[in-house]
Amino acid sequence: MKLNDHSLISNASAWTAAGYDLPHFDRTAVRAATRQSPRWLHFGAGNIFRAYHANLAQRMLNQGLTDTGLIVAEGFDYEIIDRVNRPTDDLTILATLRVDGRVEKTVIGSVVESLALDTARTDDFSRLRELFRSPSLQLCTFTITEKGYALTDPAGQLLPWVAPDMQAGPAAPTSYIGRVTALLYARYTAGNL
Repeated sequence: MKLNDHSLISNASAWTAAGYDLPHFDRTAVRAATRQSPRWLHFGAGNIFRAYHANLAQRMLNQGLTDTGLIVAEGFDYEIIDRVNRPTDDLTILATLRVDGRVEKTVIGSVVESLALDTARTDDFSRLRELFRSPSLQLCTFTITEKGYALTDPAGQLLPWVAPDMQAGPAAPTSYIGRVTALLYARYTAGNL
């Protein structure tokens, strides 16, 4: 069994026989609805995101409480996007260890698009600008550390990767917070705040 959309559709019985709980929604329809009317974008594609945010979105989709999925942007470790998310059609596996020793295995399918938060990756950053300009976008969440949001060092001086953004403005920021700020500025100029 290979973790991708084709395998889940063509081998669903093998996945469930192996003890995996599969998404209870049509990922193709959710992907299309999200593309048309994106609502939730998350920054930080790591384990905390997959275990909590993506799992919550999956439960909401399974219960019919929403019809759109999650879009995730990674601002530091682009290998998560390139080597984990995209080769598996943005599917991941959540293993939950229960106090009685059981292991619950869930295929998380709520993530329907993954992007690198990098101005040098122009296709991804253009897509992020498009998402931020969308009036349907309602929620942006974060699981990032201080390396993403810090502006100054302990002495109060601008960090070396932040200082150029203060001079150059939102056109091509290099810091994490600068890139997020550029996206917020794009939303502001589109009139969708």
